[in-house]
Amino acid sequence: MLKQLIHISFKSTHQLMVLFDQALVSGVNFVMAILLARLLGIESFGLYAFGWMLVLFVSSIQLAFIVSPLFTLFPKHQKRMNYLSGVHTIQLCFAIVTFIISFAVVKGVFIYKPEWEIAGVLHSLPLVATLFVLQDFYRRVNFTLKKPLRSLISDGISYGGQPIAILLLHHFDTLSIHHSFLAISALFSASIFYNLPKVKLTFKSLIIKNTITENWSFSKYLVGTALLQWVSGNFFIIVAGGLLGPVAIGAIRIAQNVVGVLHVLFSAMENIIPIKAAEILDQEGTVKTIYYLKKMLFKGGLVTLIILAIIALFRIQIITLFYGIEYLDYVNVLLGFTGLYILVFIGTILGFVIRTFEMNHIFFWSYIITTVFSLFAAEAIITQTGIYGVLIGLFITQFINISFYVIKLNSKLKKLWK
Repeated sequence: MLKQLIHISFKSTHQLMVLFDQALVSGVNFVMAILLARLLGIESFGLYAFGWMLVLFVSSIQLAFIVSPLFTLFPKHQKRMNYLSGVHTIQLCFAIVTFIISFAVVKGVFIYKPEWEIAGVLHSLPLVATLFVLQDFYRRVNFTLKKPLRSLISDGISYGGQPIAILLLHHFDTLSIHHSFLAISALFSASIFYNLPKVKLTFKSLIIKNTITENWSFSKYLVGTALLQWVSGNFFIIVAGGLLGPVAIGAIRIAQNVVGVLHVLFSAMENIIPIKAAEILDQEGTVKTIYYLKKMLFKGGLVTLIILAIIALFRIQIITLFYGIEYLDYVNVLLGFTGLYILVFIGTILGFVIRTFEMNHIFFWSYIITTVFSLFAAEAIITQTGIYGVLIGLFITQFINISFYVIKLNSKLKKLWK
């Protein structure tokens, strides 16, 4: 009995710390968006947000090829620490490639849109993208190893100082997009140095080769999906920026930032549910796994609906309080995002089901459909409806994804709906 109580207490503490850690990260991201929107102005904030899309792009590739396999394969791996050291080596190589590719992409954007070029960003944006994926890798490893305190400390270093750094830059009249990227990079570097000695590296070619093979076998559809997902999810925003200017990107990111409070829940689920579901599947089988996922669907759905209802009801007060009355022109964009995030939550849960049962090809084919739709429809929709065309496009892509997931899961995992 005592052992059971200790186990339950440890489990609750672990999950609470994971949630608190994600609250820290999401809370800082929320505050940073407010500070930068207010202090830089909406046009400069739009350029900053456009640059950060590159960071999110490389992060999505990392999540597909490195983090998702880590979460699913590590709990049931026979040689766990060898696998982890192999993943660590792959991650460092990925970081180097990230800098090179990011530099080329930023240079290309500045050639195509010279009016968007900002002094120093050619180097600072690839740097922050590289350090972001490294820091994020270590926090995910800490979750995998059930070391939430270690993750909390490192995230306290990397994220806790960001608002202070931005306020100091503003105080000394040196705030800019370039200096913001450099300040964030410095904090990420400190967190990386804290975590680096705690995870072993390997230079054994056999371990590295086996790890690459295992990860690729698991994630080959996920990598393609990540590329397609980024295009289908962001192409409307990119087109809006090209047609309507950086202000449109800034307005969209402001709305996303408000509903982004849900990322505390979503990211905590991301760090808990796939690992737990993989463990249940390995130890107790399919029926128990499906029961657990259904339970998470109902619990998480209730919290999501309550938060979105509050945002929708008090959207005017929220925009006024956090961004100022000059941003009230975009209040209906925020209302649209509250509806969109209901679909985002449903898609997130269905994604956990797909990953747990290693049916990742479903993602791939789903995002082929939505990517084709985005590429062909984005310009026409945004030309006709302006900034609201972004919302229309995102609603349609989410609906397509969910419909495809349901059809495929219903045919292969009918027990899920019983």
